Amino acid sequence: MPRITIVQTNFTAGELSPRLLGRVDIARYSNGAKRIENATPLVHGGVTRRPGLRFVARAKHADKKARLIPYVFNRDQAYVVEFGDRSLRFYANGAQILGADGAPYEIATPYTEDMLFEIDYVQGADTMFVAHPEVPIQRLRRFDHDNWSFAPAPFVVTPFDEIGLRPDAALSLSASGVGETVELHVSADVFIASDLGRELAAGAGVATIVSVAGARAATAKILIAFEKQSYEGKTWNLAGSPQATLEASAKDPIGAVITLSSSVPVWRHEDIGKFVEINRGLVELSARASAVSATGIVRKALDSSVASPAGAWSLESGVWNEVDGYPRSVTLSEQRLVAAGSPGYPQTVWMSRVGEYLNFETGVADDDAIAFTISSDQINPIAHLAQTRSLIALTYGGEFTLSGGDKAITPTNIQVKNQTVYGCGTVRPVRVGNEVFFVQRANKKLRAMSYKFDLDAFGAPDLSVLAEHIIAPGIRDMAYQQENESLVWLVRADGVAATLTIDRDQDVIGWARQETDGRFESVAAIPSASGEEVWALVCRGVGGESVRSVERFDATVRTDSAMTGSHLDGSAVWENLGHLEGKEVDVLADGIVMRRQRVENARITLERTAKTIEVGLPYTTTIETLTPEVQGPTGSAQGNSLRVSEATLKFLETIGCEIDGQEIPFRDFGRDALDRPIAPYTGDYRVEKLGWGRGEATLCIRQKKPLPFHLLSVVKKFQFND
Repeated sequence: MPRITIVQTNFTAGELSPRLLGRVDIARYSNGAKRIENATPLVHGGVTRRPGLRFVARAKHADKKARLIPYVFNRDQAYVVEFGDRSLRFYANGAQILGADGAPYEIATPYTEDMLFEIDYVQGADTMFVAHPEVPIQRLRRFDHDNWSFAPAPFVVTPFDEIGLRPDAALSLSASGVGETVELHVSADVFIASDLGRELAAGAGVATIVSVAGARAATAKILIAFEKQSYEGKTWNLAGSPQATLEASAKDPIGAVITLSSSVPVWRHEDIGKFVEINRGLVELSARASAVSATGIVRKALDSSVASPAGAWSLESGVWNEVDGYPRSVTLSEQRLVAAGSPGYPQTVWMSRVGEYLNFETGVADDDAIAFTISSDQINPIAHLAQTRSLIALTYGGEFTLSGGDKAITPTNIQVKNQTVYGCGTVRPVRVGNEVFFVQRANKKLRAMSYKFDLDAFGAPDLSVLAEHIIAPGIRDMAYQQENESLVWLVRADGVAATLTIDRDQDVIGWARQETDGRFESVAAIPSASGEEVWALVCRGVGGESVRSVERFDATVRTDSAMTGSHLDGSAVWENLGHLEGKEVDVLADGIVMRRQRVENARITLERTAKTIEVGLPYTTTIETLTPEVQGPTGSAQGNSLRVSEATLKFLETIGCEIDGQEIPFRDFGRDALDRPIAPYTGDYRVEKLGWGRGEATLCIRQKKPLPFHLLSVVKKFQFND
């Protein structure tokens, strides 16, 4: 019956998957745990109780979801923005920003509740660009603490292309087969003489217009069969540009107003605002004098003003529009605003002019705007943009690097390389050091993409492979806390939060679960003077109803949705607890744990007076160790009768703990000892245990009280009967 002393010096592997309980042969088994809940492994090796949540304010809508997004100007001016249903609210310095009337300061947005978690954003100085595929790119700007603006970004030039015309008129065809000459009829005035020779497309069908009888009738020859013979407005289009000779009244200078004219009708009222590329120049149409004459502003000087025949000039429209949608992702790279992934152009990337975020006028000069499409063997809509060593496009089918090689990206120097093929999910990625952490396509794996010098390529290993159960319910939101501990926070679809303690230099990858009385729905991290603050939007059941609140993880509180207060002379009655109505709460009075109370009429009454108090929802920290693996005279201890006869726990500044249900006493008795808070304990505690188990010998270590807890290591006297 061997008796062996085993020490678990650290918990840096975090909670391990149940699938690994038999893998006693891997190195991380000895540094892991069967369960870590409401605690976080530390890079130094120990595991500590997570901070409590300090209540800040109720979210605007109790019955609608919201999302928290960081807005960081600098360390001292960092905000958390509550994106709610068609509204924004703001938080800073641990409190909600109020307007002059004392009510929460807020501004309107076009985003509905269902759109919030598809929003992408990027910030440069005091301007944030916000993207969603159904809404034009918006611009959030801060002028003062309680003075913000949110409006469509005032682009000088948006990306444009020769996309043709999508008339808002119903179309009917007399036939639909290949090779047939058909009559076309529309419900409004559409056709003009210069449409002769243009292609008409609807669904998979394509036809060439061979004659124009009038504004509502034309004849065409079918090149590709149509699926049906009638189409609603804006579901069909006239491809290409008008087929007519066009003449410009002047070729320059830039900014000049010139006239573009033709001998046959070419201009429609809806052409105003579009661009004409002619004689290597660019003209933005500003007014329509008639169907044969329009005026425009020279945006790029023409080579000459000679007449340009049909096919040598083009009429181009903005590709960010209601039909084709808008970019779903934005970032900043090499002094350019980068946008990508609109529904109509899912694999296209647009980059603004260098230093001019609002100008997407393309050209061939190195600082001109750029537009290019990522080519692959399948349609891979771009889900997110990120950057480390290179600009990275994360798509639903793979991960691509976009670079200029050893130089900057320019219109004539773009290299697109497919690095990995895992695919990216809907959750916005975060950057951790030199890596981009992204959630895989099904939102159930976390990968870290970075450049591997030994391979001269990018890789994206699975960080959740040893704890896949932690994020198996799916990830909804993610944030990175850089200080004081390096933690990735992930909100699961079931409302539980997962944390990943990460430090590549120390080979630390430690997962844990964080639960509260309610559901986590969103997280965000912003810098502060003492490190970084993590904020959470939580849905709780209060007073028989579901409510949502904005709360902040705070190491100075040990309960959730916590409120603290003080009274100079002491008080037994504490009020203003409406956000905890009907809840059973933990109470710390003058640093001493009181019996639990139930909040009624927004107040509690203590058994004695107290000068300082903390009131909040209880949560339990749990660490369950794994069955040790040792070798005896006849082989492994696994599968035998096992027993941990004695355990020594090494603590750091801890008050309160129990092991397998046995409470460890931390209070020293003596004169006036019961009138003072228990002093934090640092050192070893030895606990004896009884009983044998078959094939399993674990320890369940808990902290149920709202008090500090920091476990450094566990020493076990281990016996097994072989």
